[in-house]
Amino acid sequence: MAYWDAPLVGTAVAVGVLLAIGSAVRRAVPIPASIVAGLLGLALGPSAMAWLPLDVAVLEAAVYHALALVFIALGLQRPSHGTLTGEARAMGFGITTIVTLQTCVGLALAMLLDVHTGFGLLLPLGFEQGPGQALALGAAWERSGLPQGAQVGLIMAAIGFAWAIGVGVPLTWLGRRLGWTDPLPRRPPPPPALYAALTHPPLTVPLAAMAAVYALTWAVCSGLSALLADVPDVAAMVWGFHFLIGAILAAGARRVLDVLGTADALQDDQLNSVSTTLVDGATVAALAAVQLSVLSRWWGPILVITTVGGLLTLVTCVALALRSFRDAPFAHALVWFGMSTGTLPVGLALLRMVDPELRSPAPQSAVYGSALSIVGVAPVVLGLHPLAITGQPSAALALSMAWLLCVGVLWWATDRAP
Repeated sequence: MAYWDAPLVGTAVAVGVLLAIGSAVRRAVPIPASIVAGLLGLALGPSAMAWLPLDVAVLEAAVYHALALVFIALGLQRPSHGTLTGEARAMGFGITTIVTLQTCVGLALAMLLDVHTGFGLLLPLGFEQGPGQALALGAAWERSGLPQGAQVGLIMAAIGFAWAIGVGVPLTWLGRRLGWTDPLPRRPPPPPALYAALTHPPLTVPLAAMAAVYALTWAVCSGLSALLADVPDVAAMVWGFHFLIGAILAAGARRVLDVLGTADALQDDQLNSVSTTLVDGATVAALAAVQLSVLSRWWGPILVITTVGGLLTLVTCVALALRSFRDAPFAHALVWFGMSTGTLPVGLALLRMVDPELRSPAPQSAVYGSALSIVGVAPVVLGLHPLAITGQPSAALALSMAWLLCVGVLWWATDRAP
């Protein structure tokens, strides 16, 4: 029947089946179901065996749009008023440190290897920020000369997942052997709303609100890109930062609904449920969409940049966590390393190997630290990355190193404050 011929249908069904298989495998191995499903999609999809009807264009579009929708779902939620502990503050500094360090490493290696600056900048985007941002900005930078930027972004993110699992799991074994995991503080389990989505039907209201905000996001991006038509490189970046525009508009919409007294129609647990599903689907799509032919073409610079970046990320996370986190330092090191090479769910998956009930302070530190890190990460991603892409990589590298030093000094001073 003709309705089954559309590539969207076959791709959506295949992704659903892969997630079901991944969920079953997840019971036996400590790897998130979405990563298992994505790796199966890569192996069975068009880049390898071509056994599944996966359309790469549909998968890339899914990753791109899911990124913005996740940020919109977060922006529509009630503002958090959690307690800022010393560990959460340290995690905020830590995330900013890793993003800036990866930016410095990526820029320096891209200049040394004489490749497009985007190869280096996709290291922090793919490792720390996830496949959605890596694809979106990689695609935007294609106009400035980055070859197959969207695919390079997905490949960087996929290699980041490989570091998170391939190095993170043995790291948990090493931590046990060295006695770093004993003892963990025995605290009450964390609030489920922080780390798990609870579904309360119907989802009509949150889905409608997200769709309305996304339509407004498209209108704003269209208007901005039209205004910047004379500078096409910058105009293309507008569409790469669509997720930030969506998040800002969503937060504004939430404020309006609060003033009107109608915000109660938006339940945080429902928005969490939608965003969690989108993250899982986007992870599967990102891994399954990787084109091995692109990797084979650019394997040299990609391998060098990700290897050096991965090693420095590992050493930095473990060394600084053991020094800076007074409570459960190794638990913080695990979740921090997982977040710095993959996503928050990957970090929590690693943490569960040593803290199955998430009773340590590390999960809460990761959640609140991620929010706090926006202040330090924004100047790097929104200021220094565009500066490097628009033809001033040396200046961007110098400023990144200066920012890294400033963050380190502030962290050191804060760590010693009473």
